[in-house]
Amino acid sequence: MDLSQWALPWIVTLFVTGLALLFGGGHFLVAGSSKLARILGIHPLIVGLTIVALGTSMPEFLVSMFAAIQGKTDVALGNIIGSNVSNISLILGVSALARPIDVHLKLLKFELPLVAAVSVLFWVVCANDVLSRLDGLLLFVGFIIYLIIVISGARKGSEVHEEKYKSLSGERQRKTPQVIAIVIGITCLSFGADWIVDAASEMSRRFGISELILGLTIIALGTSLPELATSLVAALKNEGDISIGNIIGSNIFNMMAIAGPSAVVHPLPVSAVLRSNHLPIMVGLTLLMFPLLRTGRKLGRLEGVFLLLCYLGVMYWWITQGDKTMW
Repeated sequence: MDLSQWALPWIVTLFVTGLALLFGGGHFLVAGSSKLARILGIHPLIVGLTIVALGTSMPEFLVSMFAAIQGKTDVALGNIIGSNVSNISLILGVSALARPIDVHLKLLKFELPLVAAVSVLFWVVCANDVLSRLDGLLLFVGFIIYLIIVISGARKGSEVHEEKYKSLSGERQRKTPQVIAIVIGITCLSFGADWIVDAASEMSRRFGISELILGLTIIALGTSLPELATSLVAALKNEGDISIGNIIGSNIFNMMAIAGPSAVVHPLPVSAVLRSNHLPIMVGLTLLMFPLLRTGRKLGRLEGVFLLLCYLGVMYWWITQGDKTMW
């Protein structure tokens, strides 16, 4: 879409509309998919690990994919890194402020070390100046393996009460509304992602803001709205595992299942500033979760305030110094 002749207010309106479509589309996709899966008798845990995780990360996926297709690689990578930073600092911080979150031992033993390892691996593969198609393919294959392990472990570790799901079999006639919700969600997400990329690119050109900084800040925050809504609601309902699991799962998804396919579609050049500035901050915040989550195995309100201050500090640094290398 050529926006060069559009007045600025209309471009801003297009951008905001795109954000609204991302949020609304994510809501429709997650709600429709979850209800349909339950009607079909799929275990809720499997739904949470797959459909809900996919739904809340779909905005990041589509924005990065559209950006990669259009050759706007700074937007694609900036969105991924900025979303991970927002997930850890902003969303976990807000969730902990809403209600202190208990941390289960399994998360400390498996998911947390895994997201840390994936973050370091992602930094390593980006050190070669470009995220190649082969790198992207390997990242995506790694994600598929991870997904198989998680689903397999969930099935082995849970007892499925068939009667509970058989009781839902009478609701087969209600599948149509859920399918419609899924279609609406995917449609909204697709249009929203396309409009955001186009509007952000034009705004960055007019205001002299680099597409990388725009992707790291405003776009990343916008695409993280579904994670924010999901984790905050889960925290308020005393479902801390969902809050933290949503963040960790989303970050793994961003680095492996979004960056991977995006690089396969179009190799993603990795600038020096991204390697020396933005990636180290993402990895550092990921490693910071170890002491925060292990302390008393609870993420309290004080730690939530600390994470929010980290988010504000990172945003200030990126906006003021984001185009300069750290070394």
